[in-house]
Amino acid sequence: MPRARSRLSRRTATTVTGEGIVLTRARAEVVAGWARRGLGPLVVVPAQGWTLVSPGGRPKARYPYDDAVRTLAGRPVSYRMRPALGFFRVGKQAVVTLHAKRRLAPTRWMIWTPRDGLVTPKGLPVARPADVVRAAGSDSPEVLARVEEIVGDVGAGAPEILAALLGVLDLPGLDVLTGRAVAADLPEARLIVPADRYARAFDKIVRERRLDQDDDRTE
Repeated sequence: MPRARSRLSRRTATTVTGEGIVLTRARAEVVAGWARRGLGPLVVVPAQGWTLVSPGGRPKARYPYDDAVRTLAGRPVSYRMRPALGFFRVGKQAVVTLHAKRRLAPTRWMIWTPRDGLVTPKGLPVARPADVVRAAGSDSPEVLARVEEIVGDVGAGAPEILAALLGVLDLPGLDVLTGRAVAADLPEARLIVPADRYARAFDKIVRERRLDQDDDRTE
């Protein structure tokens, strides 16, 4: 089957070559406190009224949680950081995570896949385009219509989708995602390296859960 032509590829040559970012309105000091309790190094930097978080190195947890991008995408943010949005390229997929302004609210996912557009993530709460637009601080019907148009482009690639979303939502971080800038080199950037005990404690919890699951299967 021939690939559908992409409206985005005709409009822009900007593509994403980086990994992923989280954006929150919380102060950098609040975000740094959250980063210190993580599994691996993170870069925290103020960016145009937001605080940007980017992977700063490989997590210290065991496989499969040693993937910096997937680990950041799957980690819930603290209540003081909400609402927050994450933008990630995971393989050929463009992934947007939404952390709503509710205590203990689960992470919600908007996942775009080539040729299919938006897909429903199995076993994960779904974020709608309208939810993402509101979390970005907009109530404009025009912006929502543009976001729906972007994620409806089944002929684009994940890099084009992410770049277009950041642009229409007027969010910072595009230079980091496109590789034109390194988060650690930006003004006021801080590299936060958590103590090893957080990764060890996490690995212990994962190991115990797996043992429990093995016991359940053998009963």
